[in-house]
Amino acid sequence: MPNLVVINNADTVTPTTKEGAGVFSDLAGSPEGSKHPIVAGMWQLADIDGPTPAYEAEYDEVKYLVGGELTLKDETTGLVSELRAGSLLWIPKGSVMSLVRSKGVRTIYVEQQFRKVDSS
Repeated sequence: MPNLVVINNADTVTPTTKEGAGVFSDLAGSPEGSKHPIVAGMWQLADIDGPTPAYEAEYDEVKYLVGGELTLKDETTGLVSELRAGSLLWIPKGSVMSLVRSKGVRTIYVEQQFRKVDSS
């Protein structure tokens, strides 16, 4: 039977896995073989001042900003959005975006994919 996972002070976790312009740490996730797996954790983005190359989302994802400021551009519609701590970002699979500017960005994320979570 599955067990609940509680991670107190998750917003203070220091991410450790480098990927692109950021670092992340998965904190909880579905077991291997799940039909619709999800993984959740903390992501911290390096400060950026200038647009990044466009990126196409490989899976559905939600990010909740717990700190910092982020400007991003929806490359399909041209819409530029400003996010601050407390903002929620929905990134559907197949959407294309670029990061325009970031400063001090930390998020809690949930992604529709499987990654083995280190529970140590």
